[in-house]
Amino acid sequence: MKFVLNSGEFTMTQFIRNFVFLLTFTVFILTIQVSAQLEGNPDNFCRNGAFPRESKDFRLARITGKKGDRVYFYGDEREDCPGGKDCRLKSYVIAGDEVIVSRTFGDYACGWFQPVKGAETVGWIKSENLEILEPNRNPSVGNWLGEWRFYDNSVEITTSKTRGSFVVTGNATWKGLGDNVHVGELDESVKPVENLLKLGENDNEEYACKVSMWLLGKYLVVSDNLRCGGLNVTFSGVYQKKLKK
Repeated sequence: MKFVLNSGEFTMTQFIRNFVFLLTFTVFILTIQVSAQLEGNPDNFCRNGAFPRESKDFRLARITGKKGDRVYFYGDEREDCPGGKDCRLKSYVIAGDEVIVSRTFGDYACGWFQPVKGAETVGWIKSENLEILEPNRNPSVGNWLGEWRFYDNSVEITTSKTRGSFVVTGNATWKGLGDNVHVGELDESVKPVENLLKLGENDNEEYACKVSMWLLGKYLVVSDNLRCGGLNVTFSGVYQKKLKK
């Protein structure tokens, strides 16, 4: 009896000998399939984990209103949200705050607010309370360079020997129970197109790691295809540059 995996044939003996590998591979494929279902999320879905991967158009926006005015976030827990009754959350931003917005849904935009310290807040914000800011399509080299952090993940951008390109390296970690830790790495020389970096763009392998990075002011929005490391590892998130001591 033979088994076929990625165009390679395995006898029963080889299958038993490589059982652990095949089991790990199967779990990996199932995880990819589940993650791919993000594309089928309801239109009113707006949450942290999906935010960097559910859009290709990110913009900075400023909260409008009078000084001290509260602008609340709205959830997506029910079909009638964000505009339905009792969809308003307790979390809010105030006039002058800066948020990253992606998709729109009716009179709302999906927004990510990143405080100087602490965790982000993600949810729907009324579009009438947003002033969309024109992005810097040609950021300077210095805007890109440095170490960027999102929780335990890091991305470092340095100059390359190739004119006009950067060297992008990165480390991502997923921690399970006990000593169960999976890691991922980035290491590629790439040239930006306006305020966008795309890693792995020319890699046509089936499970190639592909990453997009949008530079928006002091934020680096990173989105990957969940194939840049071990099981459950992702670089996706909104990064901020690590301050020099």
